[in-house]
Amino acid sequence: MKKIFILIVPVFLWAINFSNIARGIDNNLLIKSKEAKTKALKEMLKVAVSKNYPNINLSLNAVRLQETPTAIFYVPPLPPVNSVVGTKSNFTGALSFTYPVFSGFAISNFINKAKLQVIKSELETDNLKRILYLNALKLYSAIYVLNKAIKANKDAMQSVDISLKTALGFYKNNLLNLAGVYNIKAKKYDIKASIAKLENQRDILSNKLFYLANMKIDNNIVLNKINIPTNMNYVMDLALKNRKDIKIIQEQLKINDTDVKLSKSSYFPKVAIIGALKRQGDSLRLNGNEHTNANENYIGINLKWNIFDGFAKSHRKEAAIRQKEATILYFNNYKNLVKTNIKNSFLALHALKFELISSQEQLKAQNEYYLLTKGEFDNSLTSADKLSRAISKKAMAKAKVEEVKADIFEQKFKIALQAGLVYFDQIIK
Repeated sequence: MKKIFILIVPVFLWAINFSNIARGIDNNLLIKSKEAKTKALKEMLKVAVSKNYPNINLSLNAVRLQETPTAIFYVPPLPPVNSVVGTKSNFTGALSFTYPVFSGFAISNFINKAKLQVIKSELETDNLKRILYLNALKLYSAIYVLNKAIKANKDAMQSVDISLKTALGFYKNNLLNLAGVYNIKAKKYDIKASIAKLENQRDILSNKLFYLANMKIDNNIVLNKINIPTNMNYVMDLALKNRKDIKIIQEQLKINDTDVKLSKSSYFPKVAIIGALKRQGDSLRLNGNEHTNANENYIGINLKWNIFDGFAKSHRKEAAIRQKEATILYFNNYKNLVKTNIKNSFLALHALKFELISSQEQLKAQNEYYLLTKGEFDNSLTSADKLSRAISKKAMAKAKVEEVKADIFEQKFKIALQAGLVYFDQIIK
């Protein structure tokens, strides 16, 4: 019993299914890049929030004048008097602040827009996963088909080897001419060439899948068995509610709406409280210069209201409104496209199920035809050329069955992904 366990365990340890690939894609560098971008946008959100706080600055100015400031005073009937009113060296230090009281709702809308951009970036990351899953799904399915085609050709090679031994025996006994032997040998080299070509194609696709999932794929992969909803309308509802690409457009609509509000904020005045702890002097002690006070502290209100800007405000608002309208039209079209793609996927799956039945029946027929032809050849009742064709057709029929199975597998997973990552994660992980 222990020996049996030792033989079985490696199969379960090394067999790869699409769940392994999906987990590998979650760590793809493109995903990590998008996650880093989201972190950057979160920091920019904090920048937007900081606009609600006072802006405090510390400044120090030092100026050396070329001449000492003087002024001429006229006090009739006395002659004009030229008097010093300042110093050549002037130093000013200030701790000033500006606090926005009203920005025409610009700050709150900037913060809201920054929040929406973070949400949109997170959705883009999830949608990128869905896209990479779809790309990996096609590669995985193709590799499976190639593996099965390689196996079918290797099985055909074994059949050719057996037939070649029989043909050589017939030739030695003058029951088969040399052309018949060469025909079977040619088929053997033809199959070898096909195997080499298929293995090369598989290796190329494996490298592409390794790039996506950072996982080396060999010939020990399996097709996951999953159950998907048979109700097409249910899948459509799931897609419209959960698909990240749809939610991205919804967030873009919210961003467009915020842009419209931002464009309207320029019509309002901007009000801020300003103030400073400020001192000046003729040295760094900032204790005055014997002409003006050292203390220049102040507090006040700053009001700025644009009256005319060449109609830029109205054009900016109109552009924001039109952009929102364009996004709405794109959103409605995109939802229709999603529904159409899901409908086509169900139609394709339905057709593939019938194609599988057909290919399985074709395999049965080709297998029986091969056995019949081999029996005839073993009894010198048919040619080596006919046997070679029978072997080739049987291998092709085997490969076709596996190809249709892979297509069904791919189509089911595609429908699961079309329903959204939430549903896909439930059935795959």
